[in-house]
Amino acid sequence: SSFGMLFNNASMILTPDGGTDIALLHEIKQMFLSIGFGSITVVSPEQHDRIIAYTSQLAHVVASAYIKSPTALEHTGMSAGSYRSLNSNMWSELFLENGDNLLNEIDNIINNLTEYRNAIASNDRVKLEALLEDGTKRKAICG
Repeated sequence: SSFGMLFNNASMILTPDGGTDIALLHEIKQMFLSIGFGSITVVSPEQHDRIIAYTSQLAHVVASAYIKSPTALEHTGMSAGSYRSLNSNMWSELFLENGDNLLNEIDNIINNLTEYRNAIASNDRVKLEALLEDGTKRKAICG
């Protein structure tokens, strides 16, 4: 059944607090692995919030900002469903609850995009190639 494959190789993040029993945590990890999760990561709640700001929330912010380009109106029928509506009430609450971490990630991407913009604006192929190579190396490290 499709339910049997629901968690097939999915990732699970556990965020125990300082008082969590280690033996119980081990049992919980084994249970998740037994129902099909592919990996279990244990992090602090604070580390979880930093990770989610980068892996999920920033992507939503960038996608929302991206679609606001005037060019978006010119591609009707050519986006292949790339832009989905999102629950603005839920996401705005999540963004604000994790504001410090999300602001840090937004600032990072603005700085990175500015580097690319400056290299292109100054027709600096050497700098642009270095930026692209750095991105490729980081992608290899991050998987």
